[in-house]
Amino acid sequence: MPQKPPSMITESADCAWEPLSRREKVPCDRFKHAAVAYNGYVYIHGGRQDSVLGDFWRYSIALSRWEQLPSCRQAPDKLEGHSMVAHEGVLYVFGGMVDFGANRDNTPLWMYETDTRRWCEFKAREGQENRPTNRKGHSAVAYQSAMFVYGGYFDIEGSVEEFWVYYLDTQKWSQLCPHTRGVGPGPRHGHSCVTHNAAMFLFGGLKNMAEQNDFWRFDFQRHNWSVIKTSFGPPKSVGHGSVIHQGCLWIVGGGLPSRTPAHNLWRYHFVSRSWKKISRVKQRVDCARVYHCVVAVGGRCTSGGRSSSLCSEHSEALGGDSSAEKLYSFLTLGSNKVTALSACNLIEMKTFNEPPAPPALCSCSFSTGADEQRLLTGYENESFTLLEEGYPQTAPSCGDPAEEEEFFLMIGGKPLSRHCEISVDRVMMK
Repeated sequence: MPQKPPSMITESADCAWEPLSRREKVPCDRFKHAAVAYNGYVYIHGGRQDSVLGDFWRYSIALSRWEQLPSCRQAPDKLEGHSMVAHEGVLYVFGGMVDFGANRDNTPLWMYETDTRRWCEFKAREGQENRPTNRKGHSAVAYQSAMFVYGGYFDIEGSVEEFWVYYLDTQKWSQLCPHTRGVGPGPRHGHSCVTHNAAMFLFGGLKNMAEQNDFWRFDFQRHNWSVIKTSFGPPKSVGHGSVIHQGCLWIVGGGLPSRTPAHNLWRYHFVSRSWKKISRVKQRVDCARVYHCVVAVGGRCTSGGRSSSLCSEHSEALGGDSSAEKLYSFLTLGSNKVTALSACNLIEMKTFNEPPAPPALCSCSFSTGADEQRLLTGYENESFTLLEEGYPQTAPSCGDPAEEEEFFLMIGGKPLSRHCEISVDRVMMK
């Protein structure tokens, strides 16, 4: 039998999905929500369950803990099919308003300051007519000091091929007219977009109600589109997620309308310009989802132009206590993963249904050395197994990106979970 060309060989390395533990109050499961990873947290807003939702949450990656963020008059109301990007301490939420006459000509854009936890709504300046109106199912990415919004749909008119840029510093909108006029993805919704190396990459979606698996690149410097053609790649897909992880583009989930979501997990390698299907997947969760969110976190993963490190805000809460930092470093290690601590010391986290609850990091204090040792020893004995002799005195510094693990999370999606608690699952390459 003829051998498959290199571009058709499936990935041989194991890839494992695992559900992340949850404590206390959690948001309900949902789809068509918006999410972004920023500064050690994943923020999610809105979406749909039985009806459209308007709640706002953040998830601590290090502590596996949810917190519902308060709303206010300036905050967005119920949204679905909207987008969210992060840039220099601000989250930008666009689109997704309920369709009725009063919302049709609105420019639905809200800004949330993560430090002050304040919302403000975009107000068009007098005479500023060139701005986008309400839409759903579009894509939005942040590049340098701008947000780029492509496509979307209106319930009556269907998909659009509008391409807008919002300049974050000047708070002005502009419609892009690429140099390759007539060449591009065309009217599109239900697709996905990511940024990599001064370009935006778009995959799949619905074009005039027809499913697509085409792959496009938009050059931010030249302002032109080019199609990427490969001999092999993902099938036609709508409502999938895409993420940049370990220098590659990953396509997760998705499927065709009115059909069961697919177990899609594909990787595009930018250097070789080829797709690989990840086939050897150890599944502890059902990763066949549609209209979910996928975000990347870890030392070298970025979101909105800033590292989505697991520890910047938590480290500040620790007040510089070296003992607390040691405990925090343990909390950030991944389960079911062997992590190199030094040349001769390895630690493996055991699988456990409910990890021991850590102290509240914002208010913890270590009064005596004996108390500290008892706290750390109890947690270590319950969660870790020494693989070799010579336990290290300190865990890897959470400030060193090279020693932080990288993974990406899949959040929510359809079909909804049985228990109506939002699912947070992570995938890690072995």
